[in-house]
Amino acid sequence: MIFIPASILAGIFFSCENDLENVKLVTATNDSPDQIVTNVHSLYSDSGVVRFEIIASRMESFSQPEQKTIFKNGFQVNFFKSRDSIEATLTADYAEQMESSNSFYARSKVIFTNFDKNQTLKTEELYWDQATKRIRTDKAFEIIGEKSYISGYGMDANETFSNYNTHHVTAEWNNNR
Repeated sequence: MIFIPASILAGIFFSCENDLENVKLVTATNDSPDQIVTNVHSLYSDSGVVRFEIIASRMESFSQPEQKTIFKNGFQVNFFKSRDSIEATLTADYAEQMESSNSFYARSKVIFTNFDKNQTLKTEELYWDQATKRIRTDKAFEIIGEKSYISGYGMDANETFSNYNTHHVTAEWNNNR
């Protein structure tokens, strides 16, 4: 044990500095996000009218190797038909937003419900092209309505899931009484 007299300690100063650039050099990797946001609630509007909102517990933004946003803990998208009226809701356990293609990719327990049509799409993977305002999947799907059921592989729809086309139907049941 070394003993340092108090008279010598009085002349020694201790300092700690956290330069953010140095911290990034030590802690960041190529896989690290540029930004992490928790408890996200974002509104997206067109010409001053809110079109949809995204709600997520965690959002990670990346600029390299491509500009994208990841929702590892899932997300919910609410599509509005008017100011206070939600027409449809999309949820998934995982999603990515790709800036370059203006699109979303959702996977794992994807559920898309249109409340006006009272129908729900269930699939494991879904692509949403914001430019064309279309959604699609090439995977197995189920569409469950109040009096109907359709399952198959591959479908596409408008972005609120109010009008859709099915591709390879394997089962269909309809009771329109």
